[in-house]
Amino acid sequence: MVLKQVADNPDLLRLMLADSGSVPEIYRTTNYWAYNSDKFITELLEKGLKDFRRRRKSKLRSFGATDLSPEWMIDLRDRPPIFSVIDIVMNKLPFRLPLLTFLNQIIKRTISLFPSYYQYVKNSPYLLSKIEGEKSGAQPVDEFEASLVGNPEEVIEINGKVYTPSILNYYLRYAYCTRFINFNDISIIVELGSGCGKQVEVIRKLYPEICFFIFDIPPQLYVCEQYLSSIFPESVVSYKQTRDMNIPQIEKGKIYIFGNWKFPIIENLNIDLFWNAASFQEMEPDVVANYLKYVNTQAKYVYLYERMDGKELASELKGGGVLQKTTIKEYINGLNNFILIDISRAIRPKYKFAVNTFFKKRRNSNTVKAYSKYPSVKMQKAISTKNYRESFWIHV
Repeated sequence: MVLKQVADNPDLLRLMLADSGSVPEIYRTTNYWAYNSDKFITELLEKGLKDFRRRRKSKLRSFGATDLSPEWMIDLRDRPPIFSVIDIVMNKLPFRLPLLTFLNQIIKRTISLFPSYYQYVKNSPYLLSKIEGEKSGAQPVDEFEASLVGNPEEVIEINGKVYTPSILNYYLRYAYCTRFINFNDISIIVELGSGCGKQVEVIRKLYPEICFFIFDIPPQLYVCEQYLSSIFPESVVSYKQTRDMNIPQIEKGKIYIFGNWKFPIIENLNIDLFWNAASFQEMEPDVVANYLKYVNTQAKYVYLYERMDGKELASELKGGGVLQKTTIKEYINGLNNFILIDISRAIRPKYKFAVNTFFKKRRNSNTVKAYSKYPSVKMQKAISTKNYRESFWIHV
């Protein structure tokens, strides 16, 4: 695949920001993102989007825009129970994480001396995605590949196709949803909080005729439009065209870019699937309730990926964070026309230390035997996102 860069359009960014400054209070950027908004804007105006997917110490990382080589490729934070006593001691050390990070880098460099095993560990996010896709009846992960626009740092190459761990994370969310719906029957997806647009990238490549309505705050919305425009140049309907749109146009395969304050426009849509991933949790309950009042009447299905116990409070983080937690209670209240049919711990691509496989085999050989083709994949757990849950809702 030919490497391309994502084009800069600072005038578009300024237009989005200017428009967002005059919207009703309920649609203003909430504290979680407003706290560092100036740093986002400064980075985009000064550095642009060239090589943004491999940019370290980037603010864009906070909404999934970067694709960096993992710091925790061999994750010492996830150990079998035999180390529980050590953990009790380690957790009391003030320098625990720096120490683990240092040890992790040593092990990572050591593992790289064994190319075959190193490649196996590197490919484990793909192997997990392949298994989860097969289990759920999703379109196989081999049916698409990741775009390399923006020059991602971490790339997995398998069977002539390329992926990043990040894009496979979005594939896994899609695969979860296929347990409950047939995407061949989906015509319109509304996503609120699209980040840089990777979820749209996955689903659009697998189902080219689905029409997407994307809503977000700037500058995230700006990155999303520029990224998706570089991948689907004939399909993206720019914010410049949608900002004055009051009656949504529906065209197969189109991706419409809207400011979040245009969300009431969905009153004129019959939505097949509403999607919100790690976005509602960053808002206060009254803001979420405002969005859900539209979703509650217009959507057939709802997918949420959130910390159901809420994000950290601003008071706990000395500024950043939410002013009031949004929890599963708010989702149940706001979606009272829906039935919650499943809530599950999120599965995410993770790299693993070989000892996990060994001890898991000793404890549960029958389970591992069923996955003998990829023996370490069964051990992939969302260890660092234990509070995240995926939920699927069906309109009554």
